[in-house]
Amino acid sequence: MKHMISLTAMIVAGTVATTGMALAETDDANEMAMFSEAQIDIQKALTVALDAMDGKIASIEFESEDGKAVYEAVAVAPDGAMTEILIDVNDGTVIAQGPYGDDDDEEDDDND
Repeated sequence: MKHMISLTAMIVAGTVATTGMALAETDDANEMAMFSEAQIDIQKALTVALDAMDGKIASIEFESEDGKAVYEAVAVAPDGAMTEILIDVNDGTVIAQGPYGDDDDEEDDDND
C-alpha cells in the first residue's frame, strides 16, 4: 500500500510539472507575440528611461506587466537610490515610475 501511495504521488508531481512547463511555454509565446508587435525598440526605450531620470540605467528589459507589454528599466541615481521606470512599448511614454523593489522577480520565480 505504501508503494501505491508513493507511485500516485510521483504521477501527480509529474503531471503538475508537465502542466507548469506547458503554461510557461504558453506565457513565453504570448510575450514573444507582444514583443514582435512593439512599436518602439529597446534603444528608444533606453533613451526615454535616461531622459526620465538623473542617473544611470542598470537594466532594461521587455516585460508583460498585468497583461500589458512594457519595457522595464531600473535606474540608479547619483545618491544610489534605485528607481523602476515602466515605458509603453507602443508610444514610448513613461507609464509609471517609482522606487525599485526586487519583489517582482521573487513573484516571477515562484510562478516558474
